Amino acid sequence: MPQASTRASVIFAALLGGDMNASGWLLTLVLIAAVGFAGFAWVRAEGELPALEGPEELVVGRGGVKVDLRVSDQSSGLRSVRVAITHPGGEQVLLDESYPGNLLSGGVRNEHATSLDLDPERIGDAKGAVALRITVHDWSWRGGFGGNETRRDVPLRVDLEPPRIGVHSGLTYVRQGGSGSVAYQLSETAARDGVRIGAAEFRGFPRPGGGASERIALFAVPTDADANAPVRVFAEDAAGNASEAAWSVVVQPYAQPEGRVQLSASFLELVVPRLAPQGAVVNPDAAFHDVNTRVRAENEARIRQLVADTAPEPLFSGNLHQLANSKVTSRFGERRTYWVDDREISRAVHYGYDLASFAAAPVTASAAGRVLYAGDLGIYGNCVLLDHGLGLSSLYGHMSRIDVEAGARVEGDQVLGLTGATGLAGGDHLHFALLVGDIYVDPLEWWDAKWVTEHVEPNLHPQVQVQ
Repeated sequence: MPQASTRASVIFAALLGGDMNASGWLLTLVLIAAVGFAGFAWVRAEGELPALEGPEELVVGRGGVKVDLRVSDQSSGLRSVRVAITHPGGEQVLLDESYPGNLLSGGVRNEHATSLDLDPERIGDAKGAVALRITVHDWSWRGGFGGNETRRDVPLRVDLEPPRIGVHSGLTYVRQGGSGSVAYQLSETAARDGVRIGAAEFRGFPRPGGGASERIALFAVPTDADANAPVRVFAEDAAGNASEAAWSVVVQPYAQPEGRVQLSASFLELVVPRLAPQGAVVNPDAAFHDVNTRVRAENEARIRQLVADTAPEPLFSGNLHQLANSKVTSRFGERRTYWVDDREISRAVHYGYDLASFAAAPVTASAAGRVLYAGDLGIYGNCVLLDHGLGLSSLYGHMSRIDVEAGARVEGDQVLGLTGATGLAGGDHLHFALLVGDIYVDPLEWWDAKWVTEHVEPNLHPQVQVQ
């Protein structure tokens, strides 16, 4: 280090034109300080704008709206966030936050989240172009030490009117565990619309061949729903304004059949281990119950995720088809109890039809659609899920072979694979199930051409008239 210092002195002396004296040393120190300050100022005067995440536009309804903001500055740190309603007559400040820091060291560089509730009363009688102005500053020396500024003017609109709903459908009969449809018209584009029955909701879609505001929804009444539960068309706009409309709906009760399934010790030994965690079975009764409850619930949750990806138009035409040359061996909605000898070990509801044909029989698509899933699905074994559009989907379980891939389009009666005994199955058969939205429904209705003609076609196609 002494040699480096001497070398630096010689260089500065040469620059100053001779031997170093007191004034020379002073000038040297001033130059060093100036260079250092210039470097520091160059760093502190960085030009990176603060980051802002927030809405691009806002519509405020009767219930107001929550505005979530996320700001950050990784260079000099956050200095302030200001939010105001602006209009030709002035502005109204809603939020003005300052963050710790100073011009020498800057501020906190962590991301910061903030939110505010915006309701119509805070906007008041503002006229003309109204916007939510969000302004963020950092601790940079730019802008006369005012910092870099990020500003966003978010267009703001007040909408206090809920959508108006006009139901086109007449008297509708539907039973618990069954399906229905309704055609309706909205006064404005909705963010969400469809049919609501208790806690269950069914999406609405554009009505084929109808006007821009005409909609159709398929819906289902869950088997365990209250037969007196109101059935309503609902709509909610972008501002959160919501409305409902009723029409004449008669919900007919459905008595769920009971079923007793006798399990053999060999079934528990051969089938359950492949579905139990790590295949380990210490207590066969408990292992079966775990598969029949926990694993079943996981599989059903996965099915609900998959069928949510539905086409906004019908992919099917007319009624669906039952597997050819098949016999029903178990009914829809059957409340099953499972027994080993004289011990009841588990319970479950069977939401489909078991269809028996000959071993390794061709499994055909019940209607045209798109393959949502093709692979192993727990208790359903090798399984295919088809989307038929408008929230209608079908499930084919326990297959021994799958001949289609996810994403493929299939025609009605096209071969999907072969029947089998994979998953939680004791023999070769097809488990066939049908869902409307995320609710299982009785396929018997959809297999009936007369039922489809009377209950679906008039709402699906406005020109169809039932005699």
